[in-house]
Amino acid sequence: MLIIIPLPKYKLAFSKALYSNEGKLLSAIISSEQQWCFPMEEAVPDKLKSCIIAYEDEYFKYHPGINPISLFKAMADNFEAGKPIRGASTITMQVMRMKNKHAKRSLVNKGLEMLGAIKYTVLHSKSSILREWVEIAPFGGNTIGVKAASLRYFGRSVDNLSWGEYALLAVMPNGPSTANLTKNRDKLKSKRDFLLTKLHKLRYFDLSELQLYLGEDIPTETKAIPQFAYHALMYLANTHPDTYIFRSTMPYDIQIRINELLIKESSFLKMDDIRNISAVIIDVKTNKLVSYIGNVSAEKNQFSYVDIAQSARSYGSLLKPLLYAYTIENTYLLPNEMVADIPTSIGDFQPMNFDKKFRGAVPFEDMLIQSLNVPSVRVLNTVGLQGFYDLIRQLDIVHLDKGVDHYGLSIILGGGESSLWDLCRVYKGFAQNYQNIPGPFRQVQCLENEQLKLDKQTFSFSGSTMDYLVKAMSDLTRPREEKSWDRYGTDYKIAWKTGTSYGHKDAWALGFNGQYMVGVWVGNEGGEGRFDLTGITKAAPVMFKIFSTLPDNQWFATPPVYSKKEIITICLESGKLAGPLCKHKSKITTDKTSYKYIGCNYHKEVRLNKANLVISEECKQYEIRKDTVFMLPSYMEYYYKTAHNDYHGMPEFDPTCKPSTSNFKIIYPNDGLKIFLPKESLDKQNELIAKAYHNEPNTDVYWFVDDKYMLNTKNEVEHNGRFILGPGRHKLTVTDQWGHRDEVNFEILGED
Repeated sequence: MLIIIPLPKYKLAFSKALYSNEGKLLSAIISSEQQWCFPMEEAVPDKLKSCIIAYEDEYFKYHPGINPISLFKAMADNFEAGKPIRGASTITMQVMRMKNKHAKRSLVNKGLEMLGAIKYTVLHSKSSILREWVEIAPFGGNTIGVKAASLRYFGRSVDNLSWGEYALLAVMPNGPSTANLTKNRDKLKSKRDFLLTKLHKLRYFDLSELQLYLGEDIPTETKAIPQFAYHALMYLANTHPDTYIFRSTMPYDIQIRINELLIKESSFLKMDDIRNISAVIIDVKTNKLVSYIGNVSAEKNQFSYVDIAQSARSYGSLLKPLLYAYTIENTYLLPNEMVADIPTSIGDFQPMNFDKKFRGAVPFEDMLIQSLNVPSVRVLNTVGLQGFYDLIRQLDIVHLDKGVDHYGLSIILGGGESSLWDLCRVYKGFAQNYQNIPGPFRQVQCLENEQLKLDKQTFSFSGSTMDYLVKAMSDLTRPREEKSWDRYGTDYKIAWKTGTSYGHKDAWALGFNGQYMVGVWVGNEGGEGRFDLTGITKAAPVMFKIFSTLPDNQWFATPPVYSKKEIITICLESGKLAGPLCKHKSKITTDKTSYKYIGCNYHKEVRLNKANLVISEECKQYEIRKDTVFMLPSYMEYYYKTAHNDYHGMPEFDPTCKPSTSNFKIIYPNDGLKIFLPKESLDKQNELIAKAYHNEPNTDVYWFVDDKYMLNTKNEVEHNGRFILGPGRHKLTVTDQWGHRDEVNFEILGED
């Protein structure tokens, strides 16, 4: 008979909950049935067991699922009263009824419930049946199970309650429709006190303790479920859809502390109409997540459900460290080798630096330290966009998956999108790579019981590459627009980088030391730009404050490991391999040398007469001595001189003995440039202002457009020509009085 009796198959839909690494609740969300209900993974407290059995089923441990004596007593009392006044449900029968929640109440179903209870007792232990009752019993409203009830009514975990609180929980399912803390307080208290008195008679506690428990107040309202890591929970729930309880690697006190810090910082940022902050902290030694704040509360403490940490946002300059490492790793450039910072046009793409200025030439690491856009684009164009993009895909940086042609060279300036979470993984990879930890760019461990295997993603840079990268990122020199960054510094050395998206919509700051990687995003989740919303002014201060709150901050204990050490002699002025004319040299260490390195060609040998003036080959009979001078090409020298007062270039020539060649160059427009010149009014066209550089002061320069003479200029070294030109292709030619010349072709774009 029992074999053919079907058991209810209904399973509760559990809420999902995230716990700290100490086991404290950080956040939870309601189940798919819109209920608060948590699986009972821990042991049911003995006090709670005693309360439930004493109130619901005194002979639970002895009967086979139904209690015949109670059943007959209930039938007799109900028959005598002419209506149901007494029940005979055992704990097991209640489990059957709760699992059959959609079944109608009838004698037939009551009979099936009793038979099911007998069968269930045969198949399950008493402890598992009681545990199931604890897990699925209704506690009023949308609260299911003791675990949820303990949190909602007392704000504490189920293993941390008093006898009075356990007694209240035990009596609430007996009438869940009346389990209301405001409307039925007297009834609930009466039931609780009845059970407490019974427990005293059963010698669970003495009379003085009974009086203490009877005096406890019943809660007046339900408590809010903690939401200290809502976005972290949602991220884990999406990546682990079949998991309900998440034991995270995040320390409780750090998560709470960072939450409070960001809420405080957000209150200041809202004065500038900047409403959202996100932060991620990773332990670089253990590869474990320390803190995850996907967003802060919106106005009036209303919750913001948008997880910025996982959102696709424009990352600004945050890929420049990757380009720096890629370039050095593949031996295209040396760390301090000079790269051009001049007006640049590659097709229709014309990058500009943040401050709209050019420096002529900068050491390669200054491209990173000062976050210069023009040198970054030029370097990327030189080393090859495809190879760099292949590295991005190898590192599996999210959202940058549309193909190299989609992004072009703008990829290095934030021309794509990625997430704070994934960029933090990459920067964490830099820190781990520096410490020679295997698989540095692998995913971050978020759960304590999670085992992350080293799969095919085992890419890492060499020790020398990481040495130069970390030194550059921890350099204290910052560009002018970041001149106030040191106000936000800490006592701890940090390697860091900021980023600002086009239109000032996203401000970033990511940094790491020997213990932590901290990433911060600041902006508006809707994408509205704000004046002065930059990485250095808004995100970096928050990042530094986070570092200051973290325990055990420390720099790297040991330097990176070099696979083999090669010594290279470089020119101090140019940063290139030392050439035969370099006077000032230095030695650097690397893992490898390469035929790709170019020797320094920025030095020239000159002849000097007795007045220390340069003379030409034709006047060598007046030579007193020879010297070597550091001299950049004219297209770099023009801008370099304005930014470097200590640059001398070619010494002054003897006017009676001029050289047959000259440093003469058109600076603007560049060859192949496409230019749009909007009209100032219907009848007035804007001028094209062309620039040329001649290293000889007071030289006559003659300007020709499309082989037609236009004008003559005579200045110190900088010459400007102003022309009104129509749409179409044009040729600009300049010559000097000695016949030296330069020429470029460009195009004026017409208005649509």
